[in-house]
Amino acid sequence: MALNNHQIDHYPWLKKAYHDLTLPLVHERAHHALLIKFITGCGEDILISTLAMRLLCLAPKHNQPCQNCHSCQLFLADHHPDYYIIEPEKNKQSIGIDQIRQISQKIYERAQQGGNKVIWVKTASLMTDAAANALLKTLEEPPENTYFLLSDIDNGQLLPTIRSRCQFYFLTIPELDGSMIWLKSHIGTAQYTDNELATALLLNRNAPLAALALLHADQWQKRMHFSQNLQTYLSESDFWSLRDTFINDQIFMLIDWFCSLLSDGLKATQKSGRFIINRDQVPLVRMIASFNSEKIIQLYHIWNETRQQLQMINGLNQELMISNLLAQSEIILQS
Repeated sequence: MALNNHQIDHYPWLKKAYHDLTLPLVHERAHHALLIKFITGCGEDILISTLAMRLLCLAPKHNQPCQNCHSCQLFLADHHPDYYIIEPEKNKQSIGIDQIRQISQKIYERAQQGGNKVIWVKTASLMTDAAANALLKTLEEPPENTYFLLSDIDNGQLLPTIRSRCQFYFLTIPELDGSMIWLKSHIGTAQYTDNELATALLLNRNAPLAALALLHADQWQKRMHFSQNLQTYLSESDFWSLRDTFINDQIFMLIDWFCSLLSDGLKATQKSGRFIINRDQVPLVRMIASFNSEKIIQLYHIWNETRQQLQMINGLNQELMISNLLAQSEIILQS
């Protein structure tokens, strides 16, 4: 990932994290393995890439990579021979043991640039048990001048033995007000209302970069169209007409949006409207709240359960699953 001289300065919440993670380097007490947990869309790749570059830099200045030494130039060109990124191979959903073994063989060799070696395991919970156990052996007896960066989503499940060999760090994100300020500085303030900006953030657990991506014109228009269709068909207790909407390559995103609206509807029935996420869709939330709480809970349960099945079980017929889900939802709503 090519980095600008002050790229991390564009993300104020990352500056503290970078300082926290690099301070031990200044005092020569850096742990050889870091486990960094994050909420997707908070700038995790930018932070970790900058940290990796700092670890590889041969002449850091003020605890920043100099960006001028040969090592930094190789890094910026994505050709550093002592930097390894491990992630699922194309068309695979997990990190296999062979990937770990290949890296393990290389890192016991001398660094080609004469400095450190850095291994970044992206979304570490995607390692198979065999891969994790193979990595564990290396973490227990790490090569000299070698650093492991393991990054993972905040609810990712890693083997306890892997976690115990790493120094843990959670990448925090700004509060809603701070994220709103950042968003407004990156988009036209007249383009979106405060309620729309807040909704984009809350739908993404307050992760600023994920919210910014959702506010992209095409993506935001897709959400608006989805909400309009929901309001039209739910008013007629007609789920089946939503079938074509849900059967596409962004099915998980659409299910998440619908579940967030169901959750908001339930909050509204409990007189907790101030906690709703979809602040720009109050009429739709009120319509959902007009269903009784039991029906909303039933709907949320079957939609969330279907999402988990589609995500975790390979080979399921997606169209059939969605068709069945819509039929069940219609029965619940009309009962």
